[in-house]
Amino acid sequence: MRPTVLCIDDDRNLCQILAKALRGEGYEVRLAHDGEEALAAVHLHQPDLLLIDLLLPRRDGFEVLETVRGLGPPLGEVPALLVSGCSRSPAYERRAEALRAAALLTKPVPLDALLGMVSKQLRGGPPVARTSSDPGARPEPVSGSLETLSFPALLHHLHGMRASGVLHLRAGRKHKRIELREGRPAAVRSNLINECFGNLLVRTGRISQGQLAESVRRLKRGEGPQGEILVAMQLIAEDELSEILRMQAEEKLLEVFEWRDGRFALEREARLQRASSLSLDRQPADFILAGIRGRFPLERIESFLQAHADRRLVPGESPFYRFQELALEPAEQRLLTRCERPLRIRDLLVDGEAAQRAAFGLLVTERLELRDGDGEAVAAPLGQAPAATPVPTREQTSPAERTLRAELAGLLQRFREAEDDFGVLGVTPDSDDEAVRAAYADLAKRTHPDRFGLASDAVITLAEEAFARVARAYGRLADARRRAEYQLERRRREREAAEIDEGQRALRAELEFQEGEQRLRARDAAGALACFERAVEIFPEEGEYHAHRGWALYLAREQSATALSEALQHVRRGAKLAPDRQKTYLFLGRLYRAAGRQRLAQRALTRAVRLRPDCVEALRELRLLHMRRPQDAGLIGRLLRRSGLAEARGWPRRSTPG
Repeated sequence: MRPTVLCIDDDRNLCQILAKALRGEGYEVRLAHDGEEALAAVHLHQPDLLLIDLLLPRRDGFEVLETVRGLGPPLGEVPALLVSGCSRSPAYERRAEALRAAALLTKPVPLDALLGMVSKQLRGGPPVARTSSDPGARPEPVSGSLETLSFPALLHHLHGMRASGVLHLRAGRKHKRIELREGRPAAVRSNLINECFGNLLVRTGRISQGQLAESVRRLKRGEGPQGEILVAMQLIAEDELSEILRMQAEEKLLEVFEWRDGRFALEREARLQRASSLSLDRQPADFILAGIRGRFPLERIESFLQAHADRRLVPGESPFYRFQELALEPAEQRLLTRCERPLRIRDLLVDGEAAQRAAFGLLVTERLELRDGDGEAVAAPLGQAPAATPVPTREQTSPAERTLRAELAGLLQRFREAEDDFGVLGVTPDSDDEAVRAAYADLAKRTHPDRFGLASDAVITLAEEAFARVARAYGRLADARRRAEYQLERRRREREAAEIDEGQRALRAELEFQEGEQRLRARDAAGALACFERAVEIFPEEGEYHAHRGWALYLAREQSATALSEALQHVRRGAKLAPDRQKTYLFLGRLYRAAGRQRLAQRALTRAVRLRPDCVEALRELRLLHMRRPQDAGLIGRLLRRSGLAEARGWPRRSTPG
């Protein structure tokens, strides 16, 4: 029989996601949304574990657990995990300990951590999700309908639970996949043709349909990625490419906000291949606001607001998005100002679409929250239940807390700017174990969350982040063996990054070089010179680029004496870097001939023919030398006769001594 988990939370969206995740792990899951309903469910289902939110209607979480503990064994002994949306105050911790709660967790709780704690409490975990015959199997996906759980709600809660994996979204023939890392959208793939890179550029007027067709033809011919091809075609600038790719990825994500129905499934622990990357610097709340502002169906917003017409909007107290710098639009800023005094939703409904979208977006991102007429907090439409205990505002924060916040912020800034874990701890690679331990002890004492037990959620969040960074660095550097392994791994990553960078440089340079060759064939010497110069700048290690640059320079500057001297320098450098390229010696021979240095020209052209016997251009140049200096043409003549060109041109065969 499968263990039963009773999930008690008034946020129905959150309950829905948690239930799907727990069922995917193999548990039986029951739900309750207020204190009275929870107690009835305890008697009815006799669960093996209680997962209780503290902020419940009708009876709070502490009252529910206190009543359960009074039932006596076996129900009174059921393990319980308490979840709070407000600060972990000492009073809360003492009460949780008195009620024998297994843990007191603070929202947001990472999904994997929560599932791990559930598994630990249920004596080794679920019996079904991962069997002994398949120990490496991935957990079952969390799935559901976008009609009952909207896309903004989904993004919000998966971010709150720090979920990692691939979110599959389907609506009819549409199929999108979004990779999440710690709840942040990191990459996206789409099967929609109009969201392909080239089609996006056509739709936005950057290129024509004919230019798109030409780029596709080159793509199929294997000339490289479409973006690089369009750069080579000079249809987009190289410095525009990354911005256009980012815009394409964001468009794929934001389009989902327009869907009115569909299905979702979160495949945990999965990764996306060949996907469009999203900027991890952009917060999930930014995507949610952008999607609600212009994409999310207005009728769903109106339906929610009308259902809560008599409730009031007040500034949010939840710390969930406290450290996210949200770029608010004027309508949202104005609404925040209006809500400094409670504002009834009914009064907002007459203000038009912009105000309604602003209200809905700020509710979802918890900058605003709903309250009943008597002041009781109401769960946000798509987010977590707001905190019941007010979080100090900037004006209410004490000077001591501001000092703590500044100290922690400074440490975190130092950690983020550190090049590696040695920089985080403030030690060097040759430090001994004692020095590393001392540095860790000092930083752990300054950042441990227990030091800030009476502080606000804002300071505790900073402390948790700082302490986690210090602990992670110490775990990698604690002894000589781990420090050596860390440095080896770091050097390996640096080598791989250097190899990737070199490959990217080589590709960009080759595209410039190929464009230069095309321009040279079209007799556009100046355009070719510009391409070859860029190729040399990007990848100066390739001798062929230097040689072509020299020849194009000579042609572009009308074969002047100054150009000839400079061109010879570039081509000679190309010959030194690439001694096996026949074109380098062909250019060198032509330039020596133009300079009147016939013997050097003959040597260079002869080298070109030896490298490539069918090099018609070099043989033609040698013929010209042979005609001008027949007395010295023994070697040239032999090369020409060997190539068959002498007789084909009607040149006399030279007699040789018998």
